Amino acid sequence: MVEPANYQPLSGEIPSNVNVQEYFLQGSILDANADKLKQRLQGLCDNVPPEPFTDHEQIYFLKNATSMLPIIVKACKSLVKPSTPWQIKYVGATEVGEHNKPTMIRSCVTVAVSNDPAQFLDNLGFSLQSEVILKGYFYRKGRLKITVSKISVPPTATCDTSKLEASASSHLVEVNTTASPRDETAGDEVKNFCQLLRPAIVLNKVDHRKLQQWQ
Repeated sequence: MVEPANYQPLSGEIPSNVNVQEYFLQGSILDANADKLKQRLQGLCDNVPPEPFTDHEQIYFLKNATSMLPIIVKACKSLVKPSTPWQIKYVGATEVGEHNKPTMIRSCVTVAVSNDPAQFLDNLGFSLQSEVILKGYFYRKGRLKITVSKISVPPTATCDTSKLEASASSHLVEVNTTASPRDETAGDEVKNFCQLLRPAIVLNKVDHRKLQQWQ
C-alpha cells in the first residue's frame, strides 16, 4: 500500500532515521473466510475504520554482480488518491534469521517522486519483472500496520479497476512495522499480534531467497 515515505524529495525534508528495517510476517486466507478475519481485525485494532486502498504496484529487478539475489525496487501509485505521488521503495534481501527470530526482516527505504519512475529505473538498468493491482483494507494497531488485500493483474495500461482479474481465490495478509535495527521489540510486537489472529490465519516466516532464485 502507498504509505508515508521515509524521505520526501519534494519537501526537502530528510529524516534522521533513514536507516530502517521492516519486520513482517505474511500469509493468505481463502476469500470465503476473509470477512471473518476483517471482523476480528476490527476488534483487535485501533478504534478507527479500516482504510480502503487500491494500489498499482510495479516490481523492478536489477542483476546483482556480487550476489545471486537481484536488487529489488517497487514503484507504487494509489489509484483511489490520484494526487498522491508515485513512490519508489527499495527492498533489501529478506532475512529469515534463526529460529529464535520472531519475524522476517529486510531493509527498506521509501521515497516519493514527482513523476512515473519507469523511465528513470530503465535508465539505471532495472527491468520490469511484474505488475499487479493490490486492492484491500489497511488497519493499524499502534505502530503495527496490517493489510488484507486481493492481488489482481491489470487488464490494460489504464489499470481499469472495474475489470480486474483476480490471480487467486485468496487474500494476502501482512502484518509489519518499521523500526531501527537496534529496536529489539519490533519483531516481538508483530509476532504477538499475529498469534491473536489464530486459528483464523497462521502467519509464518517464508524464505524469500528460495523464491527469488526461481525468478
